[in-house]
Amino acid sequence: MRIAIVGGGPGGLFFARLYKRHRPDAQVRIFEQNPDDATFGFGVTLGGSSLGQLAAADPETTERLSAAMVFDEAQVIHLNGTDVPIHYAKPGGSIARLRLLQILREAAREVGVEVAFDTRVASSRDLDGYDLIVAADGVNSTIRQEHGDAFGTECRILTNHFAWYGVGRAMSPNALVFRDALGGRFVAHYYAYTPEMSTFVGECDDETWTAAGLDAMSDADRRAVLEDVFAPELAGAPLIENRSIWRQFPAITNARWHHANIVLIGDALRSAHFSIGSGTRLAMEDAQALFEAMAANDAVADALPAFVARRQPARDRFGEAAERSFEWYERIATGMAQQPIDFAYDFMTRTGRVDDARLESYAPSFARLYRDSRASMAATS
Repeated sequence: MRIAIVGGGPGGLFFARLYKRHRPDAQVRIFEQNPDDATFGFGVTLGGSSLGQLAAADPETTERLSAAMVFDEAQVIHLNGTDVPIHYAKPGGSIARLRLLQILREAAREVGVEVAFDTRVASSRDLDGYDLIVAADGVNSTIRQEHGDAFGTECRILTNHFAWYGVGRAMSPNALVFRDALGGRFVAHYYAYTPEMSTFVGECDDETWTAAGLDAMSDADRRAVLEDVFAPELAGAPLIENRSIWRQFPAITNARWHHANIVLIGDALRSAHFSIGSGTRLAMEDAQALFEAMAANDAVADALPAFVARRQPARDRFGEAAERSFEWYERIATGMAQQPIDFAYDFMTRTGRVDDARLESYAPSFARLYRDSRASMAATS
């Protein structure tokens, strides 16, 4: 078996590790367009609950990842001067993107996976002779774009604008801050991913983008605006740039997951919106499901439909939740008109996956706070 994996991100690396460990005689090669020492990115989330599923396939690698993560069960939802505390029943976890990739690369190399850095695959034709091509090359997947009609690719560009930054201190607990400023609405989502660093995502809706003049600014000036709007949270710490380009999110879906001997995983398959924070987890779970389908079927032609059958139900459920989440952010002006406790409840239930019963187990202290607030309002009305 000869397998080519386009993209050396978490999904591609994890699949390579799992399959090569299972079939040491197979040739498994990753083609990554960036150099080995690339330093792009800050921290990413990888929920504690998802580690249990990944551990079932590879406990050794999962243990290494867990040891490098920062966990926190607390969160603050802040709306225009009011904090609403959230304490989750299970902690969420974050990890430096570079450390995540280092661990996965080491794990892949340990079992004999070949990784070709600084190598851009411009076309699937460059990979003739491979039995399987795994397109794990992200939102801007070259392989998917080459065969867009065959995959049934659709792309919707969302209206909100956002950029990723870092902050040189641990901002804890993690928080979502929603603030009216400069005639519009701004959002900051930040979380610590090491004891010394945090990820900070800035966002605004399209109306604010124009009203605040961000459309006519440089990215450096936009960063300065965010530093001013969120000065209370940053407490003098500057935002750190690293490919911190303001952009709009491409919501990508594919009607078909495979074509000929090519299969899509991760963001190449369906982009995971940052508001639901599970892109890394989804890519690695895709990789796990693809491995399980390949391990159970000798022929690629049988394995790829088996992968879809195994993985699509969960992916579809999550995709629907992600769509509800980004639609909620697209209507942020309406949401922010609510009282803080109602706004926080609206946020917690925005995906449709958390009803009142699940909220009781998911975030019990907040569920009590909201329930008491509604009872108090009913008593005084």
